[in-house]
Amino acid sequence: MIRDSRARFALVVLAVGLLACLAVAAFRLRAELHARRVEIAMDYADFIQLARSYDYNPAAFLIALRRAGLTSLALTEELGSDIGGDGKAYVATGGALVSQAQLSTLRDPLLAGLARAGKIDPNAVYLIVSNRATYERYRTQLPLHFMAKSIHVLRDRFPWIIEVHTQIDYFNSEGLGIPTDQLLLAKRLGLLVIPRLQNDERFAQPQMDAQIGAVLRYDPKVSTVIFFGLRNEVWGYPDHLPDAGRVFREPGHDFNFGSIETYDPSQVQKGNVSLGREIPGRTVRVQAIARPELEKITLDEVVDRYVLGVRERNVRVVYLRTWQHQDGNLSIEQTNVELVRRIANELKAHGFRLGRATPIPLYRGDNRILVGLSALCIPAIFSLLLLALGWYRRDLVVAAYVLTLAFYAAGVVSHHELFARSIIALVGALLFETAAFLALRPAFESAPQPGTLAQTGRSVRWTLAATGVALLGALVVVGVMSSPLAMEEIERFRGVKLVLALPPLVALLLYLFSAKYSAGSTSVRAVLFTPLRAYQLFAGLAIVAAGAVLLMRSGNQSEIAPSHFELALRHGLEMVLSVRPRFKEFLIGYPAMMLVPALLPAHRRAVGWLLALGAGVGIGDIVDTFSHLHTPLLVSLLRVFNGLWIGVVIGIVAIWVYRRFVHIAR
Repeated sequence: MIRDSRARFALVVLAVGLLACLAVAAFRLRAELHARRVEIAMDYADFIQLARSYDYNPAAFLIALRRAGLTSLALTEELGSDIGGDGKAYVATGGALVSQAQLSTLRDPLLAGLARAGKIDPNAVYLIVSNRATYERYRTQLPLHFMAKSIHVLRDRFPWIIEVHTQIDYFNSEGLGIPTDQLLLAKRLGLLVIPRLQNDERFAQPQMDAQIGAVLRYDPKVSTVIFFGLRNEVWGYPDHLPDAGRVFREPGHDFNFGSIETYDPSQVQKGNVSLGREIPGRTVRVQAIARPELEKITLDEVVDRYVLGVRERNVRVVYLRTWQHQDGNLSIEQTNVELVRRIANELKAHGFRLGRATPIPLYRGDNRILVGLSALCIPAIFSLLLLALGWYRRDLVVAAYVLTLAFYAAGVVSHHELFARSIIALVGALLFETAAFLALRPAFESAPQPGTLAQTGRSVRWTLAATGVALLGALVVVGVMSSPLAMEEIERFRGVKLVLALPPLVALLLYLFSAKYSAGSTSVRAVLFTPLRAYQLFAGLAIVAAGAVLLMRSGNQSEIAPSHFELALRHGLEMVLSVRPRFKEFLIGYPAMMLVPALLPAHRRAVGWLLALGAGVGIGDIVDTFSHLHTPLLVSLLRVFNGLWIGVVIGIVAIWVYRRFVHIAR
């Protein structure tokens, strides 16, 4: 085929595209190696509740946590409903004050006089403040949420009184800034500040500047901004997201946007994707464990989950809530210090640094020329596949080149470049997966070797050939899709499930209907009307069920929870191998590839379809490993390598058992 000018042209284009993909991968690897600084943050609201409950000294407790490795303090904006908890202010409705005045005399002379004169508005909210810094914060924050005519300072000296014309339920839901004493505490202890701010849909850039400026005024060491609220929105949603982006890009504002890792689409913050697009290279992934889940797992599992998130999912902010149980003979305070110490030590042992979180920056590999050259791999491999299958048509090949480039250009012009890249990468992944199974074709035709050692060598060679082609497909996905937005999972690679689900089906169809394989029949009619035996029916149903389970189990958070045995096995593999290989590869895919050429022709015809499915599962999983763009390249490479050598060992054992069984049967 290489002597064919059509094949030579396709191979040249493919080589150019693969070199571009390699360049992208090299630039990406360099960027990942430089973005290895991690924050370990403690939720202050959760922390202070624990400290007060057990009468711990908050400052001394935080110093111990900082020495253990804590870098940051997550400070949440005070809501109207929270006023009064620290004794520095009190809030009451006008109606409540009127009722109280009817029963007894109000102690504050100003309020008592207003009550006697009937000038307390029952529909207003009254703030009585006994701390100057708190009063100044309210004077700054209230105009951001309420009209100027709605706010009246009734007394501008101690104790300060502010009247706000609004409903109490609305007032309770509004944010009133981060308490000053919390900011000063973080500054005094040398901890970075993570402001947790609530969006107001009326906020434009001036209001956002004022909100973050109130934090920077006391402590400029703001590292990451994380948003919260009942509406679960980021700054600027829905109409002022460009304003939010400008606030992050302002000179002197070197803080990042914290994108919270979620697995349920309904929990993703509204505007998360749009804000991430506004500030590429300024987003860091945040991992937190909710309190209800935290109560169900062990301390070891908490440490392992956070470390795994940092190592394998580009998490750069470890967001901690306090551990409210004793670990052995340690007090609860000591247990929390130990939790932080263990996470910090594990991260340092894996080469991470502690400090201000570093996002994946804009890097040289994510440029349109390299991506465009990488995309040329798709029509090139399509052309080679047509030649290999005997279906070559020049008009199809020309259309593939034109459509690929036109689709990519349309994505760039329409500002949907990552969507276009995602579709192109998906098509490329599926084509290379098909090519990987075609690389196994000689294995389905070869006769078993007389010696076990010789047979093992041949099986390994064909397995490596199929794996190599699959890795080229993975390289194309990396070359086309490696944008900081995808690596931070702001933009997701569409069709990840298809990368995993379609290869087994494609492999089965090629095995049954292509003349390239010795399946016994290439006629669709013959296959469809072949008598079906009971064991074949049950086997087919079992395979369909297994395929459904595989798809449901795929992803970081599967729809089916793994068993305790599997969790223990995963943990053991991670402890021994550092990066756990995927079960679909080393238990299904690689053993199937190894076993195919070792079978006698009669046995191969009987179970070849099943081995084709298994090989397809393994090939799909290799590419799928690299389709999770938030996983660092070195981790994905090590995962595939571990799966390969373990799968080959299992395949060698399977070959030995089979040959021994066949020998005994003879």
